[in-house]
Amino acid sequence: MSEPSASSPQSASEPAPQRLPQQTRPSRRGSRGPPELVTEASLARAALVAAETRHPLLVQTVAKGRTAERQQLDTALMDTFRELGSVTAYTLLVELNHKPFTLIAARQLRMMGGRSDPQDVVQEAFLAIYRYPTRFRADKPGSFRNWSYSILRNTVYRSLHKDSRDGVPVEMLAEILEDPSVTSPLQASSDAESSMQCKKVLALMLSMYLQAFETELKDRDREALRLVEVERLGYREAAERLGIKLENFKMVVCRARKKIHNFMIRVLGTRSL
Repeated sequence: MSEPSASSPQSASEPAPQRLPQQTRPSRRGSRGPPELVTEASLARAALVAAETRHPLLVQTVAKGRTAERQQLDTALMDTFRELGSVTAYTLLVELNHKPFTLIAARQLRMMGGRSDPQDVVQEAFLAIYRYPTRFRADKPGSFRNWSYSILRNTVYRSLHKDSRDGVPVEMLAEILEDPSVTSPLQASSDAESSMQCKKVLALMLSMYLQAFETELKDRDREALRLVEVERLGYREAAERLGIKLENFKMVVCRARKKIHNFMIRVLGTRSL
């Protein structure tokens, strides 16, 4: 009798092989989990910004209520800031994204051996977002995430380049310096970069100060600061101008400066010293 061919059925004496259950590979969308929804507190604050600015995209996003996704809200807030220059929209955007930005920057710096402080990297990224809003395009719900992550990634790379530059041994630089009294090209470039960075930060600080001065202070608080910081009057003379006691005037100035300070902390995502 001839042997059965490879296509012949197995004999009854041979146990049938057990078929393992086929494991389905999760889809790319499913592996990311459900989309992150807007919290009730964030939605309430976004509703205030929408009522203030009446930006169509933000109004539409807020109208979705708790079903609105975080990516959609971030994109709407950024578009509101881009079109209207709304600092309140920018402030909320910073507060919502400061923590995830910091986690991403810290992870990338750790993977690449960077020595920069993640907080510094995040602040520089937010500064770039603040200075170049016209480069943003809200063409899809996740536009802000893609755009901002690209800015954050480039900021990390710049910090790594700076770490590498700062790591050049001093002995190597000393060998090429012909005159110790003359600033080296490297130092001149570094000084120019630092000066430009300081100017950017100063411009941002002044902008935040003026915004807080106009929106956070009462009329009497603004007048008190104007007398002291613009007209350079002494506290006693300024208090007489306002018709209040000297001690009360000092409290007014102190509270006004604290309000401005707290406002700038909220906008920049920094902590009080």
